[in-house]
Amino acid sequence: MVKKILRWMPSIIVMAAIYALSSVPGPEIDAVGLGDERYHINGHFFLFVVLCISYYYATGRIALSVVMTAIFGIFDEIHQTFTPFRSASSFDIWVDIFGGIIGGFISWKFWRPISQKLKNLLKK
Repeated sequence: MVKKILRWMPSIIVMAAIYALSSVPGPEIDAVGLGDERYHINGHFFLFVVLCISYYYATGRIALSVVMTAIFGIFDEIHQTFTPFRSASSFDIWVDIFGGIIGGFISWKFWRPISQKLKNLLKK
């Protein structure tokens, strides 16, 4: 039971980070220089790749991880509508979904080799 809970910790941390970033009002984002569209798009993409990989770590199922990532992306955009000077964007949702798909691909293609190498490294 504890092991299952621990497997969800990375997902919870990433979801909390995304939620916290979505809660920052627009002017504060601009004030620290993160209002640039390139940072915005890359931030969405990177965070949702990591979120999908963390979901895969928790569930062990790629399709479920991608779907959960897409759903969280939709809820994240809805949450932003309640943040001052922020709004929802369908483009951001598509970036989040694409990040989830890439995260799913990375999990599918590289998870086993990476985890096996880590296990072998720890055995030494």
